Order: sequence, then structure tokens, then C-alpha cells
Amino acid sequence: MKKEESKILDKLGKNAGFKVPDNYFNDFNARLMESLPEVKITEEEKPTMWVRVRPFVYMAAMFAGVWLMMNIFTIGSKSTATGEQRAAQISAGVANEKNAEELINYGSVSDYDIMTYEDSVNMEMEEHDNAGN
Repeated sequence: MKKEESKILDKLGKNAGFKVPDNYFNDFNARLMESLPEVKITEEEKPTMWVRVRPFVYMAAMFAGVWLMMNIFTIGSKSTATGEQRAAQISAGVANEKNAEELINYGSVSDYDIMTYEDSVNMEMEEHDNAGN
């Protein structure tokens, strides 16, 4: 391998044809800086009040929208009837034998629950009627 390298060096010589001009690297930095375009440095702009507050405004709007949707969807489930009106509605529904049978068949209410509830509603209605007279 060394023989091959020496043959190549003998053929080409130590000077392969590449030469750097005299004092090329002495003033290289100055020539490079002259060839670059001028750059104007501007101060960084401060963000406006809106740019700083915008994320908080968006978050508040999101929460307001969620709150509004929750109120809209729950309005239908709220009842405006008074306690007496609700008691009358329930007792009328329970007094209907078809409704009572369905409640019993589904197993959510027993016969005893219906009887005791009817008795308490009837007692309240009698007290209310007596108080009105």
C-alpha cells in the first residue's frame, strides 16, 4: 500500500494544483462582512392589551356558553308547581288504578307504599279543607 502511495505522489508531486492566494485568510473576515447586506435591527413590539387579555376572554366566553347550555337543557326538567299542586298531581296519578298497577308491576313501588302515601295525601287534603272552612 505504501508503494502505491509513493507512486501516486511521484506522478502528481506534492503540489496538486490548489493554491491559496497570498494573505487570503488575513482579510477574509473583512471581505465577508462587506459582501453581506445591511440588516436593520428593530425593537421588539410590545403586545397590546387585547393580545394579552384575549385568552382569558375566550375562556370566559366558553364557560358562559357551557353555563347557558346547562340552563337551557335543565329548564324543561324544573317544575314550577307548588307543593300542594304536586301533591294533588301525584295523588291523582296514584289514585288511578292503571297507574298504580304499572308502578307495582315494574317493582318500583309496593302496595304498602301506595296505601301509606294515599293516606298521607288524604290527611293533608282534609287538613287543608278544614283550614279553609
